[in-house]
Amino acid sequence: MISSTIRGNEALIYQICSILQGFGYQVWSSLYKTIPIYPRLSNTENCLKAVETCDCLLGIIFPRYGNIPDVKDGRSITHREMSKGIELQKPCWFAAHRDVYVARELLRQYMYLNDGKTVNKDFKFERTSVLEDARVIDIYNEAIKGDIGPITREEHWVDEFFNESELLKIVDTQFKDIDRIKGIINK
Repeated sequence: MISSTIRGNEALIYQICSILQGFGYQVWSSLYKTIPIYPRLSNTENCLKAVETCDCLLGIIFPRYGNIPDVKDGRSITHREMSKGIELQKPCWFAAHRDVYVARELLRQYMYLNDGKTVNKDFKFERTSVLEDARVIDIYNEAIKGDIGPITREEHWVDEFFNESELLKIVDTQFKDIDRIKGIINK
């Protein structure tokens, strides 16, 4: 399953779906119209059900945060999908746009208190042309498992990309050997 924000990235996501399909994968993507739909479930519930039933997850963290259908939860569907994949310990591959990484480094001193972990409740972020919402940094932190010490941290690799060709190279490198991926899934 591919989890990512869609708007502005449609052509790239279609290309990634096509590449993965060419490798022999059954690709699930809402944009690609391949998510199994349960008519009595909401869009969010269908996406989370797909995460629960998929074999593995490719999470692409773009500088856009995405659709927030549930004001109570306050998280986008994409954020919830990636969190669910991590929570369920699915084999997850993550790639994050360089702007997310740079924003994280620049905003860290404002987003967190002196311990570097406690959220600064006074922090306010206004949308910019580089980063739509600071919550993409929360997704990144979850993917790298930033709350776990570096020595005991596992399954936290996040590839950084700056342009489309770098992201496509990540997809090719990680997924072209379908037998390797099947072995990882079967473990």
